[in-house]
Amino acid sequence: MIPDNLGKKAESKIKEWLDRPEDGYCIDRIYDQVSGYYGSKNISDFEFFKSPYLYYIESKATYDDSFKFSMLTEYQYTSLLRKSKIKGVFGVVIVLFASYQRAFILDIRDIDKLINEHDKHSLNIKKIDKWTIPYVEIQTVPSRKALLDYTGEFDFPKENADEDICQSPGAGKVAESL
Repeated sequence: MIPDNLGKKAESKIKEWLDRPEDGYCIDRIYDQVSGYYGSKNISDFEFFKSPYLYYIESKATYDDSFKFSMLTEYQYTSLLRKSKIKGVFGVVIVLFASYQRAFILDIRDIDKLINEHDKHSLNIKKIDKWTIPYVEIQTVPSRKALLDYTGEFDFPKENADEDICQSPGAGKVAESL
């Protein structure tokens, strides 16, 4: 369990950031099911629409240096990948490195490539210059608090939305090797 309920607080910050219908954003929280049905699961924390794309957003937060891919359940991982096969639909993970006051948007397809093609199990923020996948760093409002207030647009890479991996020159650093 993450100390201080960091995960729920991070989810709340995402909702505050993206709940902007006046800007054409539509976000819905997918609440954890408490119906008692055995095996009931959620694909992600949010469904988010920003024309013309639909995003399934899973929020993960850590005080550690690394985002361990095992923080995603098998169901989330496979379901986000399956949804990402639909044109115009993306499965993304927003990772908050609370100790570093930095947050990133990662495409689940890129995480899948790290796992299956490079046998990687995590991303370490101390090695960000060696990350081999595209990412978008979320703009934040400077704060002394562990949790950040996000600001700006949801600028997830979409220039090559029909390609297997989205690339966004200038949105985040893409390194040559892990």
